[in-house]
Amino acid sequence: MDLESWKPDDNARRLATLIGSFGGVFTFVALWMGLNLNPFLALLCGVGTGFLLFVVLRPVLRSLFRR
Repeated sequence: MDLESWKPDDNARRLATLIGSFGGVFTFVALWMGLNLNPFLALLCGVGTGFLLFVVLRPVLRSLFRR
């Protein structure tokens, strides 16, 4: 797969998805195992964190990759 043929929006979306997913999983595990929070509440917070990271990072990365 040729990475140079991707558009800046493709790169931004893929990287924001990756960072958002890792951030959500990290938040879930940290709240569940580290703070002994209810697993369902920790999962809800992890999903929210991942979605928030994706929403914030995608426009930032898109503007960064278009330079």
